[in-house]
Amino acid sequence: MLKPKQLATIVNRLQVPVIVSDILNGDAALSADVQYGLHEVISELQPDSALLCVALSAKKIASKFHDASPSMKILEMESARIIEDYAELWLLNAEDREINEVDALDAVSRSAEDLESMAELLDLNMHSLKSINAEAWALCDILSVQSRAHALIAEAYIETLESVLGAAPKMQTVIADKALSDNVIQFPIKR
Repeated sequence: MLKPKQLATIVNRLQVPVIVSDILNGDAALSADVQYGLHEVISELQPDSALLCVALSAKKIASKFHDASPSMKILEMESARIIEDYAELWLLNAEDREINEVDALDAVSRSAEDLESMAELLDLNMHSLKSINAEAWALCDILSVQSRAHALIAEAYIETLESVLGAAPKMQTVIADKALSDNVIQFPIKR
């Protein structure tokens, strides 16, 4: 579980969740230039960073408008799950610390599906936000478009990885306690 300081570090490095928060709080306007800038910033991220960026931003929207619809609560829960699943690994990578390769490969293999899931939830919630808050609606639209684009990128990456390995990457369950360390590198196994 991430500490609040670690989560704040991720939010500040990704910047988009900060901008989304400022827009939702009325501290910034969502002009056409800002919309373009958000698209550009998210599009330049790697799929795992984009997923975390979208989840953190969507969580801010869902937290502010959690009573807009029942599906908004689902968006908030799914965003929290994604943050929980990916943030620690993302932070380890950002700090150039050692990462378990099995965990990294597992995260990459799930990212396309999670990006698509976020896009669908954002689309679903856009309809309830349109009459409540036009800026939140536009933010959901931006996040949805970027989620779908990054889902395609993540799928292409997995397909490339499959062609290099000759088969779909299979995740080997790590039996040893993560607290133990040795010099053995875990690799995906072919079955």
